[in-house]
Amino acid sequence: MKKLSILVGILALASGPALAEEAAGDWGGILGGQLHVIVHIKKNGAAYSGTLESPDQGAVVIPIDTITTTPDHLAFSIAAIHGSYDGKWDDAQKTWTGTWTQGQAMPLTLKRLDPAAKPTPIARPQEQAISVGPNPYTASEVTFDSRAAGVKLAGTFSVPNGKGPFPAVVLIAGSGPHTRDEDVFNHKIFVVLTDALNRAGIAVLRYDKRGIGQSSGNYKTATTTDFTTDATAAVEWLKSRPEVNKSRIGLIGHSEGGLIAPTVAVADPSVAFVVLMAGPGLPGDTLLLMQQAAIARASGESEAAIATAQAMNRQAFDVIKASSSPEDAQGKVKTLMASLVASGQITQAQADAAVTQLTSPWGYEFLRYDPRPTLSKVKVPVLAINGGLDRQVPPKEDLEEIRQALKDNRDVTVTELPGLNHLFQTAKTGAPSEYGQIEETVAPVALKIITDWVSAHSK
Repeated sequence: MKKLSILVGILALASGPALAEEAAGDWGGILGGQLHVIVHIKKNGAAYSGTLESPDQGAVVIPIDTITTTPDHLAFSIAAIHGSYDGKWDDAQKTWTGTWTQGQAMPLTLKRLDPAAKPTPIARPQEQAISVGPNPYTASEVTFDSRAAGVKLAGTFSVPNGKGPFPAVVLIAGSGPHTRDEDVFNHKIFVVLTDALNRAGIAVLRYDKRGIGQSSGNYKTATTTDFTTDATAAVEWLKSRPEVNKSRIGLIGHSEGGLIAPTVAVADPSVAFVVLMAGPGLPGDTLLLMQQAAIARASGESEAAIATAQAMNRQAFDVIKASSSPEDAQGKVKTLMASLVASGQITQAQADAAVTQLTSPWGYEFLRYDPRPTLSKVKVPVLAINGGLDRQVPPKEDLEEIRQALKDNRDVTVTELPGLNHLFQTAKTGAPSEYGQIEETVAPVALKIITDWVSAHSK
């Protein structure tokens, strides 16, 4: 996501009697066995503050919102990325051993960082080849206004060499604080996709989400509806460009971007076509429950643990769907989480993180949203693809819902690509823990099916 990555994985963690070292300082770990993270913690009197850094993703540094620590317990949360950590002190190993939760629960052990140690990034051959060039297109930095929101978006506009005007697409990222590159586990998905489209004679606009990178606005309070407004503004900007064939502007949405693209296409009849890359065709609460179970199974969780997590998440989702407002939902979810804490099923830190994630403006809207009514109104050509090993948007159920919603559309291609995951990488299990280990950013078969289809619908 994300990519779609807000589902709270609720795991109970035991607490031991060990006496931890001072929590302040720099702590490093490898998330899920692949992604290097560094947690910088400062102590000011009795209070703590800090940041989380991801060297593998371009040294992204994100402020930590809350930090709580005792001699044997460390917990922190980051609302901007819907993430939280809950760990206990291992005195024998001198580490914090715990779980990072951001859409799914992943193991994360933090140990004091050696300032001289620098992680060696895993190779990304597709991106390296693009950076070396030469490339048959020109890329330029651009800005455009999302006027209704008072937001200025920054992005990259790339145009094939030669005489235009060219057909063009807007790339719409999945959930999470993505830049124009759609960085996921040090993969720049939109860089690779843009390169393939440009080489096929398609101009591309990709942009930083509001409040991320060089774009203005507030990401923390933004919802899918807000991101739809921004995507609409991107289409309007493309219409103003002399390099672009205004009658052949399409949308390519990945994951949450696949919710946004149909809404833009329904509202703007000038949109010529839509590509859904793992775009949701199921209601938000249903999709997230399926996602949690699929990821857990791919990660080796027991059926008993999966059933427990499903029951707790179902309770929370039902409360949110029955609530009258985000504020109403927050109060009711707090009450539910308090009962789970009292029964020892989760920790207070996990309860706080669940309330923050599920009742955020984005979470509240997403859980209550059903994409099918909008999909049924899309009349332009649609390509819908999912990876056969996608554990975040389960392909068979999702593609069937999309197929049914689009049954009255005369130009629809629905395809499941065997062996590919949610990022459209060639994978083994499809679990998110594999994303960072795989050198491939986007499988050539996925690039070909997208570029061939877009080219055929741009004439």
